[in-house]
Parts: sequence; C-alpha cells; structure tokens
Amino acid sequence: MPTWILIIIVVMFVVAPLANAVGNAIESRASRPSLEPDEDGAQRIAGLEEQLALLSDQVLELADKQDFLTRLLEASPSTPITAEPEDRIG
Repeated sequence: MPTWILIIIVVMFVVAPLANAVGNAIESRASRPSLEPDEDGAQRIAGLEEQLALLSDQVLELADKQDFLTRLLEASPSTPITAEPEDRIG
C-alpha cells in the first residue's frame, strides 16, 4: 500500500474529525451570551446585596432575643408562663 493512501486515510478519519470538533467548540463558545452584568443586572445585584445585609441584621437580632429568652427561662424554671395576668383589677 502506498504511503500517500495511508496519509489520506489518517487525515480523513483522524485529523478531519478533530478539526471539526475544534471548530464546533469555537463556534459554540462565540455564540454564548456574555456573563458580564449589564446596568440593570448590576442594580439588581446591588439590591439583592442590600436585602441580604438587612436579613443578616434581622437574623442576628432574633438570635439575641432567643438567647435572652433562653437565659430568662433558665433563671426561673419554676415560674409558669401564662398569657393572662395573675392580678386582675376590678
């Protein structure tokens, strides 16, 4: 078998599919939308960060309140907690 036939077979079955795959990868990467946020997206991200900061503050406040109530209940466990006042006026 002559070497030029072997070279043609290798090019057809090895090099051509590889070149086709590289070309498809380049084309698909070029057609993807950009991941950089536009001005509207930047404003939305800033708003989300602000809301996250507010939620974080609220969670910390709730944790402080829970700690206070836990310490209060541990200090006087024998006192029952009722919804009605004990001394009724009238």
